Amino acid sequence: MRSRPTGQVHRRRRLLRVALATAAAALAQRPLRAQAPAGVPLVVALAPFLSPAALLTAFAPLRRHLEAALAQPVQMPTARDFRALMEATRHQEHDIVQLPAHLARLVMADWGWQMIAAPTATVTVIVCVKDAGPVRSPADLRGRSVGMLDALSLTATVGRRWLQQQGLAGSVKVLAMASINSALFALDRDEVAAIVCADTQLASLPPATPRGERVLATVHDIPGPLFVARPDVPAAELARWRAAFEGFRHDPARPLTAANSPLRPLGEARLAALDGYVAIAREALAAAAAPPR
Repeated sequence: MRSRPTGQVHRRRRLLRVALATAAAALAQRPLRAQAPAGVPLVVALAPFLSPAALLTAFAPLRRHLEAALAQPVQMPTARDFRALMEATRHQEHDIVQLPAHLARLVMADWGWQMIAAPTATVTVIVCVKDAGPVRSPADLRGRSVGMLDALSLTATVGRRWLQQQGLAGSVKVLAMASINSALFALDRDEVAAIVCADTQLASLPPATPRGERVLATVHDIPGPLFVARPDVPAAELARWRAAFEGFRHDPARPLTAANSPLRPLGEARLAALDGYVAIAREALAAAAAPPR
């Protein structure tokens, strides 16, 4: 068999090295898998504390800002309740999820989700009663019903603890409300004697919502709902998303709410202060997942 000339072998090897180097450079310039191509929507799931229509209206300014800052469409779905949203979060169905602060702490600690931002305005959880109704003190709630969001919501968790502190845990019936606006309708129709919500939620209501409530009690300095990102988002893309959220400019002429507030990451000390509520949430999730007896 005739051997190839030595010069030809060297030439082929040089060409192969050049081809491999060119291919490696092209691969290095490709976008990361988690970065969506232009035109692919970023999906930001919203916590179901208002009706879907009210949520879309309240968060429309943030959605428009994110679309401009990220140069891609942004979709903002929600879920039927907090359990459904947590299940979707567990299965990483969305790019970014907005969760009550204690649930955000849970998914970051247990499922590896990553901090994006939270409203800088803190939340005051309030117990509201009908202004023209018979409830004038916490003791007047004994034997009556109190409306709250899903048991996994932070306001419901705070509300249940408040009932315990008032000695009412076993003598008040807690009814789950689909949203804060539906809770206010229930209060107006005397279907419940009180509701528990965040003060900022009352500032995001549709105009037709009845507003005959009076504040009976307050619990101050609760973090607002956090935005968290999927565990598999690379650092560069996470930084891009954080910058977009932090670049949102709220409307100072409107009340501060979860939808109308500066957005910044929440510090570790503030997150750690939520761990008591996180333990309650873990128990609620475990109970929901347990098979019926």
